[in-house]
Amino acid sequence: MKASRDPRNWTSTRPYSPAVVVDGWAYLSGHVPVDQAGTTDGDDGAQQAAAVLRNLDYTLESAGAARRDIVATTVYLTHMGDIDSVDAAYREFFAGCVLPSRTTVQIAALGRPEFRVEISAVARLAAGRNDAL
Repeated sequence: MKASRDPRNWTSTRPYSPAVVVDGWAYLSGHVPVDQAGTTDGDDGAQQAAAVLRNLDYTLESAGAARRDIVATTVYLTHMGDIDSVDAAYREFFAGCVLPSRTTVQIAALGRPEFRVEISAVARLAAGRNDAL
């Protein structure tokens, strides 16, 4: 088992790994809409979803995976009214890929009051990429 952290992503002070790779699978923790400095990136659901997906991309790369390898996601929204704009960012991110299975839930709050979107994912590494970290 190996932990993965990409230097392009903000480093949280919370006790977790952004991704853990084990037996050819990458388990990505919930990613939030922050830039490398930890500043909230985006004011609405669409902007924040794009930032979250960018951060997921960085972590996937550091884990030896790519967006095409994602098999499942969980999308957390604080405002269900954002679903259409989040879906648009999600479709753009996964253009040309098989869409992963997905669960979307509305929750009362995320780690900061201004956060509207958080996404976690599970990806299957292609053969030969199990020791990419």
